Amino acid sequence: MAMTLTIERVMAFMGLDVLVARDEGLFAAEGLDLRIAALPADEIRSAAEGSPAKPTTNQGKLQARGESQMFQA
Repeated sequence: MAMTLTIERVMAFMGLDVLVARDEGLFAAEGLDLRIAALPADEIRSAAEGSPAKPTTNQGKLQARGESQMFQA
């Protein structure tokens, strides 16, 4: 039985390596069912809403609530 691994993508997803590995079956070969999760559109905040002292980030929100095991950084 495959273990499911859910990762949270970053907004500027630079994970071509992850996508290719998934499409080539490399995760499946190791017994992993890879899922890539994204924040719902209504939860995405613009960096312009933040400040240098309190920046706005969208990364890690799903991981913080337990909806992904890691985020692709």
